[in-house]
Amino acid sequence: MYERMNIEDWKAKKKNDRDAVLADQKQALQEVLQDGKHLTAYLLGRGRLGSGITSGNAALVLKACPQATAVMSFDGWNQFGRRVSKGAVGISQLVRSGGYFTVGKVYDRSATYGNKPCPTVELQGDQLGKAIAVLTALSPVDVQFDDKQPTGFLADENLILYPSGASNEEVLARLPADIVLATAAQCYAEVGNEEYLHQMALAVSVEVCGRLGLAASADAADRLNGLRAHIPAGEERRALEEVREMAK
Repeated sequence: MYERMNIEDWKAKKKNDRDAVLADQKQALQEVLQDGKHLTAYLLGRGRLGSGITSGNAALVLKACPQATAVMSFDGWNQFGRRVSKGAVGISQLVRSGGYFTVGKVYDRSATYGNKPCPTVELQGDQLGKAIAVLTALSPVDVQFDDKQPTGFLADENLILYPSGASNEEVLARLPADIVLATAAQCYAEVGNEEYLHQMALAVSVEVCGRLGLAASADAADRLNGLRAHIPAGEERRALEEVREMAK
């Protein structure tokens, strides 16, 4: 005969489940920040997954499925119009339910089937120019194209400058970072640790590239190698959440 678990045992089990997922998230986030290559792959992946997924949950998804493109719960995929494949293993996540955090499972699109296609973002053609126009409108300083040197955010000139022959892809890989730098310069008389700011700005650009279906700049992984040194132990989640919020 089925015996119902008493409420205290049920609460203890739920807490243990949450603690286990939190521990897994912490480990996964530390692995993300071990070097620029892992961090770049993570930021591009989190960009693909969209702004609604937290840093810790994204780390667990991408650790289990590095090429993940869209994740939902079992019921979420049913409502969307696709079905989770038999035998598919869900990825644990911390989800808010009724004002509390609990453990849920999500499945990547690759673990589903059905006739309804799951849309992915991949900008092409005129869409690239439109994306640049949208980002330019967000910039607190003018964005210009000229063959003068240097390029990027020029604090002394209060200007973002790119070569006139730069491709749309090249501009989109750099523009979010330069907007972050320009915004910081506008808001603060002194920005403090400039190396950290530049690396965080680049991280934002990489995540935006993921959201737009674009590649990161070729030197992104090398330039992000030093970000770990600026983040105190235990602050990995906070730092990566800051990147997510700026990218959003």
